[in-house]
Amino acid sequence: MTKKKGEVSTFKAKEKKKVTGVTGIIAAALIILVIAYFAMSGIKIIRLNQEREEAEARKQELLNTKEELMAQYENINSAQYIERLARRDLKLVKANELLFILPDDIQKENEDDKNEN
Repeated sequence: MTKKKGEVSTFKAKEKKKVTGVTGIIAAALIILVIAYFAMSGIKIIRLNQEREEAEARKQELLNTKEELMAQYENINSAQYIERLARRDLKLVKANELLFILPDDIQKENEDDKNEN
């Protein structure tokens, strides 16, 4: 077999095609891996943002509850609150007052009426 100038042997041409094919497969695999990595990172970012929003909402709920409890705590030490509890729960009365004990249903209705006014 004599070669002409500029002619590549068939063996070398096939070898170059194989190398190019293997290199292409490796490059494609790397590209796929990079795309998969970024996709997984994006999904993780979205999930973390959702968790952050849920945590912020929970934090706001807790802050509201704290404010309510602080207001209730300040109210507990007032004389009016203590008197109201003593009258309601312990059935205490002042001098010259009469205590009427009503059935629970009627008593609840009366309390609701008082709260509306």
